[in-house]
Amino acid sequence: MSTLSNVVESSPARYLRRHRGAMAVLLLVGACLAMLTGGDRDRAASPRPIVNSLVHWQDGRHDWLLVADRGTHELVVYDATTGAPLQRLGSDDGVGRVDSIASFGDRLLLQDAKGRPTLLSLPDLRAGTLASR
Repeated sequence: MSTLSNVVESSPARYLRRHRGAMAVLLLVGACLAMLTGGDRDRAASPRPIVNSLVHWQDGRHDWLLVADRGTHELVVYDATTGAPLQRLGSDDGVGRVDSIASFGDRLLLQDAKGRPTLLSLPDLRAGTLASR
C-alpha cells in the first residue's frame, strides 16, 4: 500500500500544492504583462461605450423617455406610458448630431461624438444657451 501512496503523492497535485505560491506569482506577472503589452491596441479597437443614451423625464403634464439614437444621430421622444414615438429631432431641427444626452432639471444636454454641447429646455425642446462662467 505504501507504493501506491507514493505514486499518488508524487502526482501533479502534490507538486502544485508545494509550489502554489510560485504559481500564483507567475500567473499575476503574466496577467500584468498581458495588460501592459496589449492594453493600447484593445482600447483603440473597442467601440466607445454608449453613455446616457436614455433619459426619463416627467412633469405634471408629460412623461417622456428621451433617447439618443446613435444610428441616426437624432433625439427621439417617446411617451413613457404607451411607448409611442412623439417626436424626432436632429440636424435639420437645429439641435445638431445627437450621440449622448443628460438631464438637469428642466434642461436637456445633448452632445455629439466630438463632445460639442447643445442645451434644450424641457418640455418645449427649444435650443438654449450654455451659461458662461
